Amino acid sequence: MKDFIFRNDTKLLFRNDIRTTLVEIAKGHKVMFVYGGGSVKRNGCYDDIVQSLNEADIPFVEYGGSSCEFAKIQEGIRVAKTNGITMIIGVGGASVMDSAKLMAFGFYHESDLWDYVKGKTSYGLERLPLVLIPTYPSSGSENGLGAVAVDSRTGDFGTAYGIPADYAVLCPKYSLTLNKEMTTYTGLVTVVQLSACVLGDKNKMSYDAGISYIKNVLEATKILQQHPDDLDARGIIMMGASLSTSSRIGIGKEETFAYDIYELEFLPEKLFGSSYRRSLTSIFPKFLCAMGKHHPEEIGKYYLDAFGLDSSIEDSSQKLIELFSGLGVEMSYNGQITREQVDTIPCHTEFSKEEVFDIINSLIR
Repeated sequence: MKDFIFRNDTKLLFRNDIRTTLVEIAKGHKVMFVYGGGSVKRNGCYDDIVQSLNEADIPFVEYGGSSCEFAKIQEGIRVAKTNGITMIIGVGGASVMDSAKLMAFGFYHESDLWDYVKGKTSYGLERLPLVLIPTYPSSGSENGLGAVAVDSRTGDFGTAYGIPADYAVLCPKYSLTLNKEMTTYTGLVTVVQLSACVLGDKNKMSYDAGISYIKNVLEATKILQQHPDDLDARGIIMMGASLSTSSRIGIGKEETFAYDIYELEFLPEKLFGSSYRRSLTSIFPKFLCAMGKHHPEEIGKYYLDAFGLDSSIEDSSQKLIELFSGLGVEMSYNGQITREQVDTIPCHTEFSKEEVFDIINSLIR
């Protein structure tokens, strides 16, 4: 059995009502409440947090409109320092949670924060206490170590690795305001991210666990098509997203080919202006089909175990497209691309340039 580590940096708290828990965690601190746009107010999380902190006489300042834009992160660090903040609570999707991580870390490492975004080791270094509450489940950022930042001033971007939250508080009711399409994407993106962990895992226990997570998340996604208020189904997706970035699955990976999906998904974002969720979901079956020529045993086993598909990899990939599109998400794009356009976008995978172009070109209807 391959050596592995179970990481336990973040305490994962599943709550139907966060208010009591939040007060217990934040007591004795001065909090900066970080959030993005208006969704946090529509889904009720804003009111729960503000009311809880006010009633418990816990001092706090708000920092709204946050994102992974580096200038906003820098501004947030200045706000935290100016106000003597001792804890950050970040609420929202991946972009907001990542920004909260970088503010908590940057509080002590502001001068060279961009160096950490570009790969300087950050794990174990000093940061502010950090609580993350996802309202758009799928990224798993609340339970992962990564934090993405983008600097539009230079066009550069990167991911700091090694910044865990102290607490991740999962509350399914905060995703009730997502529409049907967005709710479906929470499930399918989680399926893809779990799959990236599972593919190539040689540890039978973690592989079987990962397959179980995938099946349960997919079933929950189907349930929400007809019963969008089902909090159990929403909770399964939330839990699946957090597990996708934990150290509980993929512990027997000897090759990391499955993570090439994250290199490829960036191309539709750049070429078609796609969102991360649509790009990752639409490219996944094409990725599996192409990767099946490099790792046929692993891809074939995954298709059988996760979806019960035992035909050729090409046929199974087409059936997966039909499954995803049947749930109401777009699996192709309009437009045209050239080989030169694709070649100009950095993509570090084991695929040849010809294979990468063929994958992206096959997404055009």
